[in-house]
Amino acid sequence: MDSKEVFEKVKSLIAEKLEIDEGKITMNASFRKDLGADSLDTYELVYAIEEELGVSIPDEKANEFETVKDAVDFLSAQL
Repeated sequence: MDSKEVFEKVKSLIAEKLEIDEGKITMNASFRKDLGADSLDTYELVYAIEEELGVSIPDEKANEFETVKDAVDFLSAQL
């Protein structure tokens, strides 16, 4: 799975979990500032990504995700 495919899956999950339009989600979007995610949203999102993609994201790594790109880059390296 390449970065573009990972981004499309992650974008879909973000839109679903945060109940926002996929059009607002870009690689440079900040989870907190641009997408309005709080810590609970972020936790639920990480869990959903782990389930969907079959990867494990350590808590300390998940806490480092500031932007969608941070998450996509990490996931792309894992897959």
